[in-house]
Order: sequence, then structure tokens, then C-alpha cells
Amino acid sequence: MNKRMIVLIALVAVVSLMPASAETLEVRGTIEELDAANPTLVTDRVWDYSSFAGFWYDMDDNLQTESLTILASYWSNPTLEYPYDRTLDEGTLIYRTHPVFQEYELYENEGLTVEGANPGGDTGYYAEGWMAEEYVAIDGKADKLCKLLVEFEDDMNKTLILDEEWNLSGGFTLELTDIDDAGENVTLRLSKDGSLLDTGYINTSTGIKQDRVYTYTTEIDGESNIPVCSCYVDEIFGENDTIRIKYLFLIDNVVVNIELGKTYGAMEVMTASSKNIRLTNDETTIDVDIGTTEHIMGDMYFKTADDDVNDHIRFYPFVEYTEPGTYDVRGTIVELNNTTNTINLFTGGNQTWDYSTFAGFWYDLDDDLETETLTILAPALNYKTGDRTLDEGSLIYKTHPVFQEYEMHQDIPDSSRMTQTDMEEDWDGDGISDKDMHGNEILGSGPDLLDRDIGLCVESNNPGGDCGYFIEGWMGEEYVAIDDNADKLCKLLVEFEDDDKKILRIGEKWDLGGGFALKILSIDDEGDKVMLQLSKNNVSLDTEVASTGAIDRPQERVYTYTPDIGGEKDIPVFSCYVDAVFKGDISCVQLMYVFLIDDEVLEIETSDTYGAMEVMTASRSQVVLENDEAVIDLDPGTTKNITENMYFKTANDTSAIRFYPFVERTIGGEEPTPPPATIPATDIDGDGVPDVWDADNSTTSGYWVNSDGIGRKWGDMNGDGRLTSVDALMILQAAVGKIELE
Repeated sequence: MNKRMIVLIALVAVVSLMPASAETLEVRGTIEELDAANPTLVTDRVWDYSSFAGFWYDMDDNLQTESLTILASYWSNPTLEYPYDRTLDEGTLIYRTHPVFQEYELYENEGLTVEGANPGGDTGYYAEGWMAEEYVAIDGKADKLCKLLVEFEDDMNKTLILDEEWNLSGGFTLELTDIDDAGENVTLRLSKDGSLLDTGYINTSTGIKQDRVYTYTTEIDGESNIPVCSCYVDEIFGENDTIRIKYLFLIDNVVVNIELGKTYGAMEVMTASSKNIRLTNDETTIDVDIGTTEHIMGDMYFKTADDDVNDHIRFYPFVEYTEPGTYDVRGTIVELNNTTNTINLFTGGNQTWDYSTFAGFWYDLDDDLETETLTILAPALNYKTGDRTLDEGSLIYKTHPVFQEYEMHQDIPDSSRMTQTDMEEDWDGDGISDKDMHGNEILGSGPDLLDRDIGLCVESNNPGGDCGYFIEGWMGEEYVAIDDNADKLCKLLVEFEDDDKKILRIGEKWDLGGGFALKILSIDDEGDKVMLQLSKNNVSLDTEVASTGAIDRPQERVYTYTPDIGGEKDIPVFSCYVDAVFKGDISCVQLMYVFLIDDEVLEIETSDTYGAMEVMTASRSQVVLENDEAVIDLDPGTTKNITENMYFKTANDTSAIRFYPFVERTIGGEEPTPPPATIPATDIDGDGVPDVWDADNSTTSGYWVNSDGIGRKWGDMNGDGRLTSVDALMILQAAVGKIELE
């Protein structure tokens, strides 16, 4: 087979699997930190449903099954030890899970059963968390799992129209094919991937509610009569040719067999029985090195801080989500019952969630920065007296700004000067003539918040420019507090890390987000000066020239756009560093350290309301909100708004007051369009790309070809159709890591 055709087929396979959206969501566990004061783990470090929001948890029935453990020691030696040992040796990381019984919603609400292998039907099934997702352990066996695809809660329903094909999930569809003239009997058809699985008949004329239950059972992996799909026909509307369905339950009919010795990422199955599953990193070490993300298994990872100043071993586990949808990111669970019936008894005081106990709050791992708290004041809530109400003034949200150094200042020294700017002096931590943004003396040496004492700065109204900015968590999202004002916030849109790069050709428009775009207008004849244009919503905001010609003036490589916004002067809205310039028939520029905030300011004012919360304090230093004039009732089975995107979810359980805060996070995008089942074979120019996809049907033989069928000579790096010294220079620059070739 043609080599190009092999590559093309591989590309088609990748396209069919990749999500349409490049967005991701990380849901973290609590943070572990080892330093000089606490160099080793004192006890085994365990993450479970309460400390790792990524693990599966059923709030209503208080069910959970997963844990991840780092052993404190192994063969009498510490597993991790600051500052030298950052390696999880073989056998020191353990993942465990097991099945738990859960009632069907159908049985819980109606007392009806689902057809199964048990006489009289099944009242429930066995749920099991597996790699942070919910599965069903068929016949209660921990090592035989099917993905739970759909489960209707008690108040959910679907109106199904005659001949409508309802796409359920996982390729399954349910279709209403017939309603009899009397409006008493219906026919349902269940299919998967276009193939019929089952036809079910529901007769409601008997007056027996159990006869309204449809169940499709099948043999899966040697287990007989496994309920794959079930639903309850609640109403038949013969005159409208519709029915109403409740309590839909669907699992995949493809089983995950967990077998001894099988590997998942860095983990190997050491125990696989009908009762429980245990995996360890039996033959793989995991290094929690500075600034790394290490795969555990599935969508689970360890992320370690890029803290090369203090060198602390600071890390957390997280689950990465990529599928489009809305996800709840929860905080730790509060449960009040007969034993601990009040907040004071549960916590020993007030109940406070912060970055470590609420994964929805903003947190910067590298610099260990956080700003948000949510507090319930004792003695609010009392299980014994039935008090489920957060009265006025009993819920408090606080946030404030914290300093963060620009990546550019951190990485690139300014060789043109020997003295610090005012802002560098303020935040270098030496305590000499230090003043904050507002002219207040900083007492003592304080923490050193700069990785570099003298570096490249971003233009601002401060003499010499800004070496950093002020970050603030607001309702679980990351904002910039302009000029260190807690009550004036701009959304942080783009922030390049130290190894991020972007190559732009002259005239190319780069969409940055939030309506902003950057374009390279021109490069001078010497290849030293670059003219950049920043626009928003197709309206030019600024045009500026950056220069790369003077080695002793590196600050000239920095372009900053500084408008007046929110009543503050010269705010750095956009900045970037011109790292390299290539002048030729096709000229381009390589940019680094791109930073962008929105130029629309959220000005927080006293008495503003956000959901149930009212702003009580809005100052330069902090923002405080309370439920000053709103009560919040944590009734069973409810979701109550706190702020605009923050909520309390309460278990549908009268035996306890069990609840947690959560924020909603949405990953946008649509399901990808699959490639055609067959690819037309016509290929006029013989470049390996079928004509149906080929953007250029006249590619010269021997040219390198991309997936669109556009070719160029081998070695023609800038695409001008010639092999010149410019191409050689680009190859050399790429070889030493100065640029990245796309």
C-alpha cells in the first residue's frame, strides 16, 4: 500500500475518534505538599470520594467505592522524601474499588421490579466506580463491568412520538412503533447501531402497574438475563400518538473484563475477583517531578507544581474530561444526622470550603495561590429539630487578589539594566524600601514572590512597567484584579506558559478569544522590526512596532496594549514577546509569553446581588458576599442557587441533611461527523489523498503532502516553492529549539 495512503487512513481513524472540541476540564483532588517542615508522608495518603471530586459518588444513597492510596513507606523507607526523592516506586500506589447495591429508581418510587435472573425481578443493581466513572457490575461481580449510559431520576420523563427514533446513548435507540386503537397497548423497538435488539409489548389494560414495565435482558459475557434497558410507560396519549416514559435505565451491552495482570496506564491489576478490584504500579515508577503531568490510568493523572524556587513536592490527582457536556465539580460533603446533628458538632466550628476542600474554586498549583472561601456560620442547620434553612447572614463568600509574576519576567532577564523597577522592588521580598501598589509600606522582608529580581516587564502606568499582575478567584473562575483592586475584575483569556509558542505569517489573523485577534502587518527589510495589530470584533484597537535588532535592549521585543479601563490608567490588556523573525518570500514571526485579559471590567459594588448572595464589602483589598436578605432551604432532593453558577445540592434522603456545594463547568462542541464508510478511490495527481478531500489535484510527484492534499518540496520550510537559505535557517532554529515548525 502507498505510504501516503497509510498515513491518510491513520488520519481518518484519528479524526473519527477525536472530540470536536479541544476544551478540557480538570477536576482535582486535595493537594499534597512535602517541604522542609514536613519532608515525608506521616501516614498513607488516601484520596476517596470526599477528598477527590473526580471519583464517582451517589449523593442520594451516599454510595462510593473508589480510593487511591500512596503508601507512606515501602520496605521501611519513605515513599516520598523532600527534597530528593520524588519517585513513587513500584507497588507504592494502590487503586481499589468494589460494587455496592443500589435500588432502581423504578423500585424506589413505584415499588416495581425490573425483569432479571431473580424470581420476581430485580429491585436494584450493583454500581461500581471504575477509573472515576460509574459502571454497573453485572450480577454484582466487581470484575465484569458495563458502562451506565442513562438513568432517569424520579422526576425525569420523556414524551415519545409514534415512529420517533429516540437516540439514548452509546448507539442505542428506542422507537415507539405502534399504539392500538384503544390506546391501551404499545409496541417498543430497541436497537443499537441500526440493528434491532428487541421488540417489547406493553399492555396497560390489565390495570397492573408491573405490566407497564418494559425490560430488555440478554446474556453478557456468560451472565444470563442481564437487564440492559428498562423503562416505565407512565401514560398513553392515543389521540396524540404519544406516550410518556419514566425511569429509563440503560447500560452498555459491551462488558469490561478486569483480569489479573492486565495493565491500565501505569497500574496493573493485582486482585480481580467478584468482590473487589485492586491495582498497583507493580512494574512502573511514577515520578512527580517539577512541572510534570504523569498518567496514572484512564483519565486520571498526577499534576506536580512547577515550583523551582522553593522546590516543594506539591501535587494532586485529577481527572481530565474532554467530552462535550456540563459537569458538576463538587466540594466536600457535609452530613448532619442523629450523631452529629449541627454544623458545630460536624466541624467543631463553622463549615468552610476553600481551594483544598472545593475543587470548583480557583487554585494555581505552581505558585500555590488561592483566594476564595465559602462559609456556613454555626449554629445554622440542625437535623434533630428539622432545621434545614440557612437563615439570612449565615452564608459568607470571600475573595481577594494575590500577586502573580508574569511568565515572561520569570523566564527572561533584562540585561539592559542593573536596578529594579518599583514593582520589582515591591515584590522581591527583601524588605528594603518596599511599598505596595498603593504606596503603603510593606513591613518586614515578607515572602519572595519573584522568581527573577530583574526581568522583562510589561508596559503599564508604573515606572519601568509591571513584573506581575494580581489574580483573583471569582465564583470559581480566574480573573485579573486590575491595579490590585479586588472589586474591579477582568476575565483572564490567554496566558502562555514558558514553553508555549505561536508562529504567525504576515497578514495571518490569529483569533485569541473573547473577540480579540492579532495580526502581523509587516516586517522591515532587515527583519528586525515587526508591526503588530490588535483588534476586537474586527475593530482595530492598537498598532505597534516591536524590535528584535538590539541584543542589549531586549525590552524592545515586548509589545503591550495598555488602554484605560474601569477608571484605571494604562492597564496591560495584551502583551507578547517577539522571540524570532523570519524574512523571506513567506515571512513569519514567532511569539511567546502571550497574555490577554478582557477589556470589559466587572465592577463589584456594595449591594450588588449574585444569586442568593449580596455584596456586603467591595473594596480594594477584598470582596465579601452574604445571603443578607435570602434564605436557602436545603430540602431533600433539591439544588439551590448560591451565586450565578454555584449551587448547593442536597441528598434526596430524610435520614440526614447531606449536601455539598458545586459549580457547573461546560465543555462546548458538537459530536464529530464520522468519515464516510467508503472513501472514493479517485486520485488524479497520485499524491495519496483522494480527490474528494484534495485541495490541490495537481501536486508535483515527490512532494511532501499534508492531509488536505497540499504539497511542497521536501525542505521547503516556508512554503515559497524554493529551497533557499531561509529554509536552512528555519531548520537550524528548530534544531536548537528556538522555533517550532508547524
